[in-house]
Amino acid sequence: MKEKRFQSFKEQLRKILILYMLVPILFFAVAGRGMIYFLEYKAVKDENIENTKILAKDLDEAVRKYFNEVEKISSEEDVINAVLNKKADKVVYQKVYDSINSMNVEGNFVIYDKNLHIIMSSAEFIGSETGYNWGLFNRMIGYPGGIILKINRLYFQNGISTLSVGKAIRNKNEIIGFAVYNIFDNSLKELIGKSGSFNVVVTDKFGNVVVTTNENFKDNFGKAEKNLRKAEGYSVIDKEKYYVNKKEIYYSNLVLYTISSVGYVVDNFIDKMIYIIIFFFTILAAMYYAAKIIAEKKTKVIEEIVKAIENIKTGDLETRLNVETNDEFGIIADSYNEMLLNIKKLIEINKEEAKHSAVMEIKQLESQFNPHFLFNTLEMLRYTIKYDTSVANKIIINISSLLRFSIENKSSEVSLQRDLLYTKNYLDIQKYRFGENFDYEIKAEEGLENYYVPKLIIQPVIENAIKHGYTQVEKMIIYIRVKTVKEKLIISVYNNGKEIEKEILDEIREKLKNKKAEEFKNHIGLYNIFRRIQLMYGEKYGLRILSRKNRGTSVHVSLPLKSGVEK
Repeated sequence: MKEKRFQSFKEQLRKILILYMLVPILFFAVAGRGMIYFLEYKAVKDENIENTKILAKDLDEAVRKYFNEVEKISSEEDVINAVLNKKADKVVYQKVYDSINSMNVEGNFVIYDKNLHIIMSSAEFIGSETGYNWGLFNRMIGYPGGIILKINRLYFQNGISTLSVGKAIRNKNEIIGFAVYNIFDNSLKELIGKSGSFNVVVTDKFGNVVVTTNENFKDNFGKAEKNLRKAEGYSVIDKEKYYVNKKEIYYSNLVLYTISSVGYVVDNFIDKMIYIIIFFFTILAAMYYAAKIIAEKKTKVIEEIVKAIENIKTGDLETRLNVETNDEFGIIADSYNEMLLNIKKLIEINKEEAKHSAVMEIKQLESQFNPHFLFNTLEMLRYTIKYDTSVANKIIINISSLLRFSIENKSSEVSLQRDLLYTKNYLDIQKYRFGENFDYEIKAEEGLENYYVPKLIIQPVIENAIKHGYTQVEKMIIYIRVKTVKEKLIISVYNNGKEIEKEILDEIREKLKNKKAEEFKNHIGLYNIFRRIQLMYGEKYGLRILSRKNRGTSVHVSLPLKSGVEK
């Protein structure tokens, strides 16, 4: 049988990348990027041209309407009579307001006599930046039969005007007054600023700005920027790239500049999506043709290896690899299968050892009942039998019940109700022992009785409190509180003894953190509680010790909210 020549996958992959993948990807990437830029620029340009047409039409219609209205008003017989009488009646006011209300672009109307005294006005005139509007009146006087358009900046009670349209009012070819429409700046901005994707500047034929959506295109003299006036098509203004379309509005002699930024263009979604789809299927076809030769031999092996590794990540250790190739993949598959067997063996061994270790440690911790407590209780019992047999009987019942409960192997967890019952037995024994110098109080929130806790979990805390605090106060009182906080069961044991010194308290906390039993001598009970909780429920739970001056010491045990049968 002819021996198969070993060929590394790295060598095969290099040839495939160069010959079948890199060349077409590079070609399509360059061509595609160029196409995207072209489509984006074309979209901006087309949008700009279309917007210029629309705005020019709207602006022309608005100004033309003002021209027609001022022509009409200036020749109205009622208006002429009002100027001659120097007083406007209701009819004139009605005609003027009807005229104003018919406009798409807002403004106000003023009628002057020949001495420029106001006969009537739709809004109170406040003032202007350059004094009275003499230029407009001089031109109306010089050209009495024509309609004059003049850039200004006049302030009225109801707005600011930047453009005035006026005509002389004549009676028998004699100028007797003037009719002037003042077009509001904000209304013009509303007309030209319908889209936020481009900027608009409107000027007269001398470059004076009538209105703009962006003050950056206006110089300090109120004229359009010099570079803007020269711009047409692709232009650079103040180091920024724009597409500029310039259109003269013949009827009013205004010039409209529509300016679109091409430095950062809004993507044309439809064109780009069509291109992406075409590009995707083209690349897919090329990749499919190139990968067809090796897909069955190489890609299948890669997919099997990846799938097996993914299964390990999810905890599935049963997936084996069956790869029969004479390259690195065969070596990887064999190594993987061997590694899988070793991992499974180690996991089983570790599980068994961890389980055995945890059970043994929990049982050991549960069985550590302080012999000093038994000795002291039996000694007290010996004297009590002589003087009060009824009390002695109660002590015997309590201690036998407590001892039976402590050595009971049926369960590691009991209901809170049952555990508090035996805790009360323990506290009653202490009360018999110390008499009036000891008392206790137990309070638990309603509804917590059936939650389960480790057996005798707070007995060592009580014992520790009595051992270290009883001699410090005239009467020791133990308070036990049970409640739920943030999905946890909290059992708190308070005592009124002297507070623990800060250095000692910090030392106890550090020892609990290190989890070393050999470091505990006087507080082994606290370590037992802490260790049992963490072995049974994990590191989210444990105990916290607080001690404050004149407020005694408290130990707070946190447990999961767990209900069910004892086990």
